[in-house]
Amino acid sequence: MIYILLSALLASGVLASNATTGEYDYVIIGSGPGGGPLAANLALSGASVFLIEAGGDHSRDIAQAMPVRSGHAAETAPHSWQYFVEHYGNNETQARRDSKYTYRLSNGSYHVGFNPPADATPVGLMYPRGATLGGSAQVNAMNLAMAPDNEWDYIAELTGDASWGHENMRRHFMDLENCTYLPRGTPGHGFDGFLHSSQSNNDAEMSSSPNVANVFAQIFNQVEGITINSTAEMSQLIRRDINGIESDRYRGTVFGRMNAVDPTTGRRSGPADYINSVVAAGHPLTVSLHSLASKLIFEDCEGTPKAVGVEYLYGEGLYSAGQRYNASQTPEVRTVRAKKEVIVSAGAFNTPQILKLSGIGPREELEEHDIPVVVDLPAVGNFMQDNYEAPVIIRAAEDWLNNSTSPCTGTYDISDPCFVLWQNNGTGPYSTIAGFYFTSRTSQSWDDDADLFHLSGPGRENVGFFPGYSQIPTRPRGWITSIVKMQTNNPTGTVKLQSRDPRIAPLIDFNYFAENADVDLQALREGAELLLRAYDATGIPYEVLTPSPDGPMEQGLMDESFSHHAASSCRMGPANATAAEACVDNEFRVKGVKALRIVDASVWPRIPGAFPNGPTFVMSMKASEVILKGE
Repeated sequence: MIYILLSALLASGVLASNATTGEYDYVIIGSGPGGGPLAANLALSGASVFLIEAGGDHSRDIAQAMPVRSGHAAETAPHSWQYFVEHYGNNETQARRDSKYTYRLSNGSYHVGFNPPADATPVGLMYPRGATLGGSAQVNAMNLAMAPDNEWDYIAELTGDASWGHENMRRHFMDLENCTYLPRGTPGHGFDGFLHSSQSNNDAEMSSSPNVANVFAQIFNQVEGITINSTAEMSQLIRRDINGIESDRYRGTVFGRMNAVDPTTGRRSGPADYINSVVAAGHPLTVSLHSLASKLIFEDCEGTPKAVGVEYLYGEGLYSAGQRYNASQTPEVRTVRAKKEVIVSAGAFNTPQILKLSGIGPREELEEHDIPVVVDLPAVGNFMQDNYEAPVIIRAAEDWLNNSTSPCTGTYDISDPCFVLWQNNGTGPYSTIAGFYFTSRTSQSWDDDADLFHLSGPGRENVGFFPGYSQIPTRPRGWITSIVKMQTNNPTGTVKLQSRDPRIAPLIDFNYFAENADVDLQALREGAELLLRAYDATGIPYEVLTPSPDGPMEQGLMDESFSHHAASSCRMGPANATAAEACVDNEFRVKGVKALRIVDASVWPRIPGAFPNGPTFVMSMKASEVILKGE
């Protein structure tokens, strides 16, 4: 018996007739940090793999390749989807206190912020996701942070599977890493993997900008109790390794940012290069670009549905979250069959959407959209989490940066000396993203580790996502810090179908601060107060722009918090978890279905640290091993 869900659309003429594209050992939906490396690894083992990617391959475009252009890639077609999400459920008053809240005008343009015109329709907060080969790992800011050890150990304890413990997961990290900033053989690091890791060098910024060095000297004092005597001393300390094996590396430390950047070329390192190298080497990996998965195909296997293939729509501009969306376009419907397994790696928004469109999800929601229920799995699309990012933005009475002698024009062409330097030698200001990171532990941490991760640097007065955010010019007197809340406490986000049409993006609501608000807001407040003490100690006059000084700090933090690390919308649970509690088991297998797994950020039981990108790469390596051992 085959479950068919698109017959009504075919009959209506909305979709073109079906074409079969063959049979492969594995069919994988999504090429991001979960699905991309998994597809490549399986193909390297000799298995035939069909990889479905809704976007194209733009990995050579400077928007993706050049580190300083990542913001442009994240809000520009054809590199990214532009989802609009809600933060506060039905609390419209609180939602629209955010200066980034966006409205669509009758002419199709956007209004961002307060006092929208009469013809404005609220659409929510912009949330970019990758729409390209390599997924969001091709458009993000390239942060590469290994999760705290206790996050891996939590999964091991939750699932009863010791292989999720931090010692074993470190092995997977070493397998994928090509470390470029430490001597070969450094314990805990890999040097032959596909993903380059590098560390930003902030020496020039500190030596040429005494005010920048002053701020970070004060942050060292606040976070670690260290009195800095010279920029040379500070430069040495900042080279410490947040991705090392030291058990105390998350105990409150200032360090330079870790990047997924190849310093020999000054270009992003990501899944796209790995995928393309495996294809070029002749391994049995077939990549189908511009292919939007519309549903899974099941057959009955002794009373249990078994995933045997995927139906997908072929064409460009098919998905409503894309800026090039064309509702009138008629895509070609194709199917591909899997001899062994189907693996969904479409990310925290699209994975639950695909499952629900295929009849796997909460019965009530599926029936509301006239979708036949294959498996009643209420956990699908629920329990979504994200790291709150609370911005602290100040404006000083004098410049932080000394840019008077910079040769960079920002035109990113041959008339720009910094572009030529990057293009020819992979060096210069465009070859990396400068910045300072530090962690801090508040009174709300649930263990000895830090519960806040701070991304801090000068030159801007905006942070977060909204139409046009990447085009805002440098503000030499501005200083921004995003306080990222680790140890997430609010598993109340949802991904719900807006339509049974696979081309229509789902409804996404994070339900900010719905649970444990007191804990999270107190932690964010303590992080903001630490920063303000550091600014005060510089002796440089400044004004606070965000959070608003005109009311309680907690309210200001709620108003402007944002996020872009969505996870846990199809979460993993222990073997005895009910269908209402978890979607997958410790080996990524979807409950109630045979030959179907999920390998992406949606399966995290909770967000692993501050940046799920790196841990999701590691997860993909583990999944590769689990699947191949199962053969």
